[in-house]
Formats: sequence, structure tokens, C-alpha cells
Amino acid sequence: MAHLRVEADAAVERAEAAEGKVKTLEQVLLAREQDITSLQHRLSVAEVDLDKSEAKLVDAKRLGEEGESSRSTTEALQRKIQLLEEELDNAEKNVKGTVEK
Repeated sequence: MAHLRVEADAAVERAEAAEGKVKTLEQVLLAREQDITSLQHRLSVAEVDLDKSEAKLVDAKRLGEEGESSRSTTEALQRKIQLLEEELDNAEKNVKGTVEK
């Protein structure tokens, strides 16, 4: 009978130890779930920031391309103005030469 009592006491101690471990593991699990929730929130915020940054990059590239296009158009127009000014100078020389004759 005493032997059964010792076994029962040992079983109770093991059960209490197991319950303590379960409680500890449940607390660890809860902490990990909170960490996961926090990380998921940070991830969603980072994804929104990434989307905004990508949109800004697309806009910046578009503006850069427009600037390059404007620059080449400006250069072409400046060359045309220079040619027209040279043409005007030649025409004025011809008129001057014609008037002097």
C-alpha cells in the first residue's frame, strides 16, 4: 500500500511538472504569436512604403525621360535658330549687295 502511495505521489509530481511546462510553453507560444503579429504589421507597412517608393521611381524615370526629350528638342531648335540666323545674315548681305549695285 505504501508503495502505491509513493507511486501516486510521484505521478502527481510528474503531472504538476508537466502542467508547469505546458503553462511555460503556452506563454512562449503566446509571445511568439504576438511577435508574428507585430512582424506581419511591420511587413505590411514596409510593403506600402515599397509601393510608394516604386511609384515615385516610375514618376522620376518618366520625368527624366521627358527632360531628356525636352533637352534634345531644345538643342534641335537652337540649331535651327542658328541656321535661320545664318540664312538671314546671308539674305541681308545679298540685299545689301543688291542695293549697293
